[in-house]
Formats: sequence, C-alpha cells, structure tokens
Amino acid sequence: MKRFRDYALFLAWTVSLIGVIVSLYFGEILQIEPCRLCWYQRAFLFPLVVILGIAAYKDDKKITIYALPLALLGALFALYQTLGHWFPFLLNSSVCGQGKECGAPIFFILGFVSFPLFSAIGFILIAGLLFLSQKK
Repeated sequence: MKRFRDYALFLAWTVSLIGVIVSLYFGEILQIEPCRLCWYQRAFLFPLVVILGIAAYKDDKKITIYALPLALLGALFALYQTLGHWFPFLLNSSVCGQGKECGAPIFFILGFVSFPLFSAIGFILIAGLLFLSQKK
C-alpha cells in the first residue's frame, strides 16, 4: 500500500490528463459542443493537469489544499448533471441556458453510465488519490 501511496499524485495527474484528452477529443475532433455544465467541469479539470503535474514532479504533498477544492467542485457539477439525466426537471433553463443541451447525453453505456458520470468518477478518483497521498 505504501508503494501505491507513493504514486498517488502521479496517478491523480494521470486521471486528470486522461480527462482533459477525452474532453478535448470530444470537443475539438468530434466537434461536440460542450454544454454549460460541461464548461464548468472543464474549468475545474484543466488547472488540475498543470498543478498536479508539477506536484507529482516535485512530490509536493501540500498541493492537496489547492487541488482538492477543484476536484470536489468538479465532482459536484458532474454529479448534478448526472442527476439531471435521470431527473430532467433539475436541468432547467437557469442552469443550462435556453437550449437545455445539458439534458441531452452524448452517450450511455449499459443504459446508465453517461459522460457526466465518467467525469464525476474521475473527479472523485482524483480527490481520493489526493487524500491517499496525505496518509503517513
């Protein structure tokens, strides 16, 4: 377990990097325009790649105080959007804008796993790895 803990920051950076690559792939290559809630999630994810990369390189365990709020806020937005797919009344026009594109999922795997749920899992995994990196 100690060996895993030693690489927790690197793994958190890897998860954030994969999230950014997937996000950019869908947005720039597949030309799928992100909805408003997806933009908020991007705003929390993109800085994580930079600060977690630097922290992993320098083995800076103090980064948790800066990175954890970003991961938790990103997870909240992703979980809210996921709940909106299951309960559409949550995604009203004040949250998603006039087009309500937040309620139109890009894909579903196994009938319930959507893009925002993958995002939430990624953010929660980053937060968990940040907690794990702090254990002595």
